[in-house]
Amino acid sequence: MALVAKGGRLADLLLLAAACACTLESAVQATNPRPNFLFIVSDDLRPEVGALGGKAITPNLDKLAHSPGTVVFERAYVQQAICCPTRSSFLTGRRPDTTKVWDLKTYWRNAGGNFTTLPQFFRENGYFTSGMGKVFHPGYHDDAPYSWSEPYFHARDGGLSGNMTLCWDELGKNITDDDLIDGKLAQHAVSVLERVSKMNQPFFVAVGFHRPHLPWSVPQKYFDMYPLDTIELADHNQAPKDYGAARQWSWDPQSGPRHCGPLKQLGKSMPEYALVPDALSKQFRQAYYASVSSLDRNAGVVLDALDRLGLDNSTHVLFIGDHGWQLGDLGEFGKKTNFERATRAPLVVRQAGSRAAAKTSPSLVEFVDIMPTLIDLAGFDVPVTCPEVSRDVALCTEGQSLKPILDAPPAVSTTDQENTTTALKTAVFMQYAHCMHDEGIWHDGCANASEPKVMGYAVRTPRYRFIDWVVFDKTTFPPTAHWNRVLGTELYDHGPNDNVDNVAESVNLAANPDYASTVSTLRKVLHAGWRGARSVRPRDD
Repeated sequence: MALVAKGGRLADLLLLAAACACTLESAVQATNPRPNFLFIVSDDLRPEVGALGGKAITPNLDKLAHSPGTVVFERAYVQQAICCPTRSSFLTGRRPDTTKVWDLKTYWRNAGGNFTTLPQFFRENGYFTSGMGKVFHPGYHDDAPYSWSEPYFHARDGGLSGNMTLCWDELGKNITDDDLIDGKLAQHAVSVLERVSKMNQPFFVAVGFHRPHLPWSVPQKYFDMYPLDTIELADHNQAPKDYGAARQWSWDPQSGPRHCGPLKQLGKSMPEYALVPDALSKQFRQAYYASVSSLDRNAGVVLDALDRLGLDNSTHVLFIGDHGWQLGDLGEFGKKTNFERATRAPLVVRQAGSRAAAKTSPSLVEFVDIMPTLIDLAGFDVPVTCPEVSRDVALCTEGQSLKPILDAPPAVSTTDQENTTTALKTAVFMQYAHCMHDEGIWHDGCANASEPKVMGYAVRTPRYRFIDWVVFDKTTFPPTAHWNRVLGTELYDHGPNDNVDNVAESVNLAANPDYASTVSTLRKVLHAGWRGARSVRPRDD
């Protein structure tokens, strides 16, 4: 106090130091500004991209996958293979049992907790956030006012994209891409990028394309790329052999196209759980491929604009499918399963300004890792790991930042992964609620307040997929899986080389005595959960 009294020199020095610090911080920010983000989400896209070994023709996404600074995650898995649960999960960084979203109608802020979302985090930390299309699942005002800096944008096309009379529509030559919802979204995204490129503020722009979700209504030119006589049926397009008791909880071969014309027209002549006829299966597959190529075109419009505006050096790009989709694989049409084709989805990251050669990573990763990864790439501290009960914790994560893999993708084969120290986790986890199979048409029996009562929990290691269907109590925090009340079990061997063809899941090995020890081991891994499968511990553990 005496020093301050003598002319206030100490106070003056403190003010001067503070001013210098602010000037230094401003200078650092000017020379090291926060990066931008372009987040592109596609709907129902399995790894059917050319660069991922898919059959669809996707030159624009292939270009992204092969461009400098890109890492393609070959083994990325969602937490639940249906739109609302997966999006609620990867946009909050938490798993379905924490968000309490297992159906198509629940809002995590009402059910799980008032959790901070990925765009909300950026908005609250100085970013301009803009969203359009299907980013969050429709409803609840697309999480306004929490997540977005400006009014959310939805395109309209007068119903051209939404005709469910058929599962598909080969739109005539007078219909162009830009006449349809996704084309309009692409054009709007370009206008937003042009606007934000002039702002003195970092941006997070999220573009949610609707294709290849049903109905597969796209211009004729995309169907022409896939002549029907060249379309093959899925390999192993029957239910798994030795399915056992699990079948009644997981089997639903018509879950996707049941919503639209052809199967409705068959009516009672086709039992609810019958296989889709082969001829119709080929038409479905053709239409799906056509929709993927349409998506590729629209994603290319946005990516080309980013490059044209000179934003590629300052903008991280993330492209994902919200989950996979089965095209007759193991007899299933749709996504509502715990199988490989439903839970494995594209995850492609291009780091801003990187000149490193494009690479693929065989590491097991999860979509719950997306939020901590982007926050890490922006230079912020990664959110802490969520406690067991996090309903009152606004910001935490149940995933891990993938930045260590982005910076140095592990140079290992899939057969080596279980022994490598560069992998972040030894297993990944997903689940599916049986009640989504119950209702006759839309199969959203989970909307019943008493549901779900049965949950299928799955774990995927570098070699195996293991699933237990158990009695489930959603009323507790976290929900209670009654592991001692197993209703059905599945075990599938993907082999030492990670065979993703359907043959790997064509036989349920759970009851095979030769695999008894494997079942026992994997059941322990499943019960230990994601916290026990992390090879690299986060900073807060």
